[in-house]
Amino acid sequence: MRRTFRILPGLVLLLCALVHPSRLISQQDPASAGEPLHVSRATGPIEVDGNLGDPGWNGATRVDTFYETNPGDNVEPKVKTVTWLTYDDRFFYAAFDFSDPDPRGIRAPVADRDEVSSSTDYGGVILDTRNDGKTAFMFLANPRGIQYDAISSDTSGEDSSPDFYWDSAARITATGWTLEIRIPFSSLRYNSADVQTWGILIYRNRPRDFRYQMFNSKLPRGSNCFICHSQKMTGLTGLPGGNHIVLAPYGTAGRQSFPVGNVGSPLENEPVHWEAGLDAKWTPNANTAIDATINPDFSQVESDVAQITANERFALFVPEKRPFFLEGLDLFSTPLQAVYTRTITSPRWGLRATGEIGGDTLYTVLVTEDRGGGSVILPGPEFSDLAPQDFSSRVLVGRGRRDFGNSFASFLVTDREIEGGGHNRVLGPDFQWRPTGADSVSGQLLFSDSKTPDLPGTPPSGTAATSARTPAT
Repeated sequence: MRRTFRILPGLVLLLCALVHPSRLISQQDPASAGEPLHVSRATGPIEVDGNLGDPGWNGATRVDTFYETNPGDNVEPKVKTVTWLTYDDRFFYAAFDFSDPDPRGIRAPVADRDEVSSSTDYGGVILDTRNDGKTAFMFLANPRGIQYDAISSDTSGEDSSPDFYWDSAARITATGWTLEIRIPFSSLRYNSADVQTWGILIYRNRPRDFRYQMFNSKLPRGSNCFICHSQKMTGLTGLPGGNHIVLAPYGTAGRQSFPVGNVGSPLENEPVHWEAGLDAKWTPNANTAIDATINPDFSQVESDVAQITANERFALFVPEKRPFFLEGLDLFSTPLQAVYTRTITSPRWGLRATGEIGGDTLYTVLVTEDRGGGSVILPGPEFSDLAPQDFSSRVLVGRGRRDFGNSFASFLVTDREIEGGGHNRVLGPDFQWRPTGADSVSGQLLFSDSKTPDLPGTPPSGTAATSARTPAT
């Protein structure tokens, strides 16, 4: 059977959108809060055990000025928080002393990773290592050391799907609780400057009669951005380079044996079944990441969160946890959810490039071949039906975004070419305009063209256009 996959037109449209972006007027970037923090190297070793008496904390940068941003409006907190910051050749360190007049009221349940709710005590750091005031890494933990990590973006919000490599340890004491965090520089992305300048937000969540939230920076009420209020942090020097190559091969072998006759008869061995594959990531610099995979193995990926399926009238959405799809995941977030990578069920191979050009243009392009499997939803006028996805396809997903201060314009292209002649192609622009520090307008226009494969009961093919608009807030 002849197989034809049309992917290049989508790439051309994506590149055109980057070369000729829309012009949007935007506000100036907000100034960072407070004087810059100067961080120096650790003077000795640090063991991450929740005990703050290690020699490495002597001379670390001390931060003890915090603001209650909720429910108070940037007022002095009712409890004291002290943070120490330092680093060495491999790690960035943060230590916290969270004072509490009633340690018995500390809420610290034992839970799975990322299951740290707003109704519990926790704290940590939010690092804007690109120093762009728009996107940051979140590293938070509760008094039991349970971790919560995420990407926080002023454009697309917070996403806890990525799981970074870092360490944390906490202890509940007679005067509150303590926390130590160690983050490998290899888990972060930063430029090649010898002296680094990052943005940092230090955070504490303390739920009691109210949910008290405290930061080292003031957060104006009604602001339409969060990371933009980070305090600047300088002094990081001599950090390891960002050029890394990570290879993760795997191999498995299995054989089944069945009795040739009744119970107790000799076993007959079937042929050995072999599986092998490779995941690779190359980061030539802080602004570029290349991912490749061949026959990936997702058996070690964290299980999906439990969801109620009874009496549900709509499709369930589960977070993406597969490593190949996590790079630049925030770039797939648009006003209309046009990209859901979990519909790529069993990749045979995949290639992806994610990066930044000139400091104000971001892009991600993904191409993969999906072997299929599982079921697809066939929408109808009165109800939806399911059909087995027993066909292969090739998938292209690409989005380019051009920033204009705190506003942006972008263009999205998706294309699934199905073996046998079917396809689904979606493309269109979207934007976000922030004329002031409190107002924002978002919009998206999508064009879709679909042709279903030759399957019984499939709906007719067609084209559609849809748009989304969010009024000023």
